[in-house]
Amino acid sequence: MMFNAGRLSFDNNPNTKLNFMRKFNLFFVIIISIMMAACEKDGFSGTEDEQIESYIKSKSLVITEKTSSGLRFILTSPNAAGAVLKKGQNVNVNYSGRLLSDKKFDSGNFGFTLGVGQVVGGFDEGIAKMKVGEKGTIIFPSSLGYGSQGAGSDIPGNSPLIFDIEIVSAR
Repeated sequence: MMFNAGRLSFDNNPNTKLNFMRKFNLFFVIIISIMMAACEKDGFSGTEDEQIESYIKSKSLVITEKTSSGLRFILTSPNAAGAVLKKGQNVNVNYSGRLLSDKKFDSGNFGFTLGVGQVVGGFDEGIAKMKVGEKGTIIFPSSLGYGSQGAGSDIPGNSPLIFDIEIVSAR
């Protein structure tokens, strides 16, 4: 192979052409592999909705309710006698948040005012379905979480989120 006046040209040596083609093919395979990996998130491929559904199926979860926003709610420990939560109440919860890869990004105890936008939309929407003393899991798309921006280094953009929740109190 020789370089001539800004143009790539080959001499008549078949080995030079063959080497170039091998390198080009390797480069092409690497680029395609990177593109395919970029389309797969947390081990699940497809749209966020397809990723969430694949996660649910892989864990054999039984969804209590799926909302029009895409939130999935799973009631894991009911409390029929628990007080129903209302918008504007101060709610205290124990929570653990993770990605579809099951990588935990946060946990603890947290108090906030329900339904006034102090937390991401999926958290507000999911918790509003619960009563005091109940435990549940909410799974929601990034549009109800941190969107394309993500949050810090722990939550990449366009990440569906999972929260295990316990409603400790409401007043």
